[in-house]
Amino acid sequence: MKYERKDKYTKPLTPADVLSLALKKEESSCEFYDDMLKVTESVILKKLLTELKNAELGHIQKIKNRIAKR
Repeated sequence: MKYERKDKYTKPLTPADVLSLALKKEESSCEFYDDMLKVTESVILKKLLTELKNAELGHIQKIKNRIAKR
């Protein structure tokens, strides 16, 4: 399975652009971990992927909170 990031890097110009880019990257990473959870059979790997996905979900929430404050 070949993984290709769905978000594309563009040079951010404003703080809002930086937050938007960060949000896209975190969402892309979360989706990647979720996809890997669907195909792996290893219990240990599933645990690690779940922890990583949950970390990304926390990052997503922090970024969304920061965006809401702007």
